[in-house]
Amino acid sequence: MKLPRTKWKIINTDTSRPIIEVILENRKLPPSHLESFRLSERMHDPYLLPDMEKGVKRILQAIERREKIVVFGDYDVDGITSTALMLYFFRQIGYPVDYILPHRQKDGYGLRSTTIDQIKALGATLIITVDNGITSYQAIEYAALQGIDVIITDHHLPEGDLPPAVAVINPNRKDSDYPFKSICGAVVAYKLVWALGAKLLPEADYKQFLLDQLDLITIGTIADVMPLRDENYALVKFGLKVLTRTKKPGLIELKKVAGLNGKPITPISVGYFLAPRLNASGRIEEADTSVKLLISESKERAQYLASYLDKLNHKRQLLQQNYLDEALSYLPKDRGDLEKVIIVENDHWHAGLIGLISGKLKERYWRPVIAFTKDEDGNLVGSARSIDTFHITNALTKFNKYFLNYGGHQKAAGLTISEDKFPEFRERFVEYANQILSEQDLIPQITIDSLVDIDQVHLNMAQAIAELGPFGEGNPEPLFAFKNVTIREMYPLSNGKHLKLIIQKGNQMYESIWWNSGEFKDDLKFGQQVDIAFRMGINNWRGSTKVQLVINDVSPSNHDLEHNI
Repeated sequence: MKLPRTKWKIINTDTSRPIIEVILENRKLPPSHLESFRLSERMHDPYLLPDMEKGVKRILQAIERREKIVVFGDYDVDGITSTALMLYFFRQIGYPVDYILPHRQKDGYGLRSTTIDQIKALGATLIITVDNGITSYQAIEYAALQGIDVIITDHHLPEGDLPPAVAVINPNRKDSDYPFKSICGAVVAYKLVWALGAKLLPEADYKQFLLDQLDLITIGTIADVMPLRDENYALVKFGLKVLTRTKKPGLIELKKVAGLNGKPITPISVGYFLAPRLNASGRIEEADTSVKLLISESKERAQYLASYLDKLNHKRQLLQQNYLDEALSYLPKDRGDLEKVIIVENDHWHAGLIGLISGKLKERYWRPVIAFTKDEDGNLVGSARSIDTFHITNALTKFNKYFLNYGGHQKAAGLTISEDKFPEFRERFVEYANQILSEQDLIPQITIDSLVDIDQVHLNMAQAIAELGPFGEGNPEPLFAFKNVTIREMYPLSNGKHLKLIIQKGNQMYESIWWNSGEFKDDLKFGQQVDIAFRMGINNWRGSTKVQLVINDVSPSNHDLEHNI
C-alpha cells in the first residue's frame, strides 16, 4: 500500500482539551488573537524603520523643487504591487512621476548601471526603489556620480556594506530596531507613503488612502509568502475585506477573469488565482502590463489588460506543463534510482519558469531541485527550491567558487554559472547532497495539531476555527487526525482526479473530499478502517451549510501512529 504518503507529527493527543486552545498554543498565539481590534492598534510606527526620516525629508525636498522622480520596481508580484502603490500615492498628491520595471531576462534583478543611464536620460534626479536595491551597490554608486540620489525601500537581506544611497529603508538592516522583520517590499513602501501622507494630506484623506491600498498590500504579502503574524496578520485580515470589495477597476476585472467575481477573497484566492495572473507578465513578457492593470482608471482598459494577463497565464501553464514533462523524462522511472538532489537542464526553457519547474519537482519527489536554462550570454541560470532539512543557500555557499553570482534563502535560491564550470559543479553538488541528506529527510512530514473525536468535529467548530484566520505562511490552517474511521462510500470526481469519501466515526457520518488523490482509489476499500489527516472545511451548497472534511493523507488503521508523534 502506498499510504500514508507522509510522516505524521501529531502535537496533541489529548482529545479532552479544547481545540481552539490547542491551536493557539501550537502557534504560540495569545488568547487575545481572537479579540476584535483596530488596524492601527497592530501597526508599527513607520519611523521605527531605519532611514525613514531621511527618506521622507529627501522626497519632500524633491516635491518642493519639482524634481523628476522615478520609481524603480521589480517583476514579481511584490515588486508590481509595491510599484502600483507608489504610483497611487503620487497620483493622490497630484505629483507626476515615472516608473521603470526591469525585464526578467534582459535586465535581471535589481538596479544596473544601464538602468541609471536610462533614468538620467529622463532627466530624473531621484530614484525610489521598491522591493529591491539593497544589493545594488555599484549601480547606486554610479547614480551618485551622475547626480542622481537613490532612496531604497526593500526587505531583502543586505549582502556586505549598505549601498551609498540617501536612505536605505529596510527592516532587515543589521542596525534595524524595527520590531517585526518579516514584511514584504509592498509593506515597506506602504510605511513610506504612510509617513509621507501624514505630512502631505489632510488626516482623513491619508487614512482613507492607506485603507484603500490594503488590497495591494494583501496581494504582495501573500504572493511573497510572508508569515501571517504580527502586523502582517492584521494587514491581511483587513486587506482581504478591502480586496473583496475593491474599487480598483484592474482588480475588479482580474477577479472576474479568475472566476472570483462576487466571492469572498481568501489567501488561497490570492495565492492560486490572482497572483499567478499578475506574475505571468513578468515571467513571460513585461511586468509593466500588470502594473498598468493595477493602476488603470478605465474599466474598458482594465478588461483588456485582465483578459490579456489571463491568456498569458494560460500560456504559462501550458509551457510549464511541457517543461515539467521534459524534466520528468530526464529522470529515472524508479524513484529509488534518484539522486538526493535533482538537477535538470534545458537550454530552451524560459528563465521565468524554471523556478516553477523546481518547485513542482521538489513537491513531487521531496528533495532539493535546481532547474537550469541558458541566458543570452551562454551562461547557465538556475533556480533552486528545497526542503526544510536542506538550507539551499547555505549549501550553495560551499560551492560559490563556481558561480558568477548567487543568492537566496533557506528554501529558494538563484544562481548563474558559466557553461564550462557546470559539469564539475553538478557532480560535486550531487556528491555533497548524497552525503548530507538521509533517507528520512526525503520523506515529507505533516504537522497535525491534534487528534480529535466526533464531539469536536462539527459546523460550529469549523466556523470557530475559521475565525483564527486568515491562514497562510506562519499561521497554517489547522490539521487534525481521526483514528479508526470506516469508509462507507467512495466516488471518483473530475474523471478520477479527486476522490469523495463518506466516512463513519462512531455514530457520525462525514462527507470528505481528497483532492488530487485518484491514484489511491485502488488502495482503499469499502468498509476499510483507516486513520485520516484532515482540515475542517465549510461547504455551502444550495443554501445548506455543513462541515466538510478536506483530507490531507490516509493511513491504514493498523499503522502505528505513535511512532509519528
